[in-house]
Amino acid sequence: MQVTGHVIRSRYTYVRKQGEEAFARVIAQLGPEGRKIMEEGPLETVWYPYDVYIELSTTIDRVLGKGDLQLVFEMGSFSCEHNLTGIYRVFFRFGNINFLVDRAAKAWHSQYDFGVMKTIRDPDNKYRVALELSEVPRPSLVLFLAVKGWVVKAAQLCGSELTKMEDEFSDEPGSTMRWVFEYL
Repeated sequence: MQVTGHVIRSRYTYVRKQGEEAFARVIAQLGPEGRKIMEEGPLETVWYPYDVYIELSTTIDRVLGKGDLQLVFEMGSFSCEHNLTGIYRVFFRFGNINFLVDRAAKAWHSQYDFGVMKTIRDPDNKYRVALELSEVPRPSLVLFLAVKGWVVKAAQLCGSELTKMEDEFSDEPGSTMRWVFEYL
């Protein structure tokens, strides 16, 4: 299981924005592979092990946060804002959260080499959409919270107001993660 350097790079940028001392504290707590990636700076075109992504995210949360994975949610949000207001800002021309979530589902494999992501529309409520991620061999709350942070921020950036959010997570191999949200 691997993630693209684009995903790792957003964590790297998040930590760098916290300052040199924060960066040094995080690096000091990483294992050899994670430390090397962070010291050299992750390349967006390279694929990195999923386990390094998990270690990096949990270490950042433990060192710079409270160890409750709240920073993982924030890093997902940061990643969305950093990328969607930058290189992917073209998607905002459509100003529609449904369009953006559809694009994200279709682009899943450009960032992760595992799992199947799809959107599910509610035929009775055009303001309700579900995002599902299935077939993940080793589900992690880190991945779940990062995607949730991304979706919440994407809705905000599109000018949508989230009125309700439900989600489901299980760490059983192959289980389906779900994020269901309603918006105005």
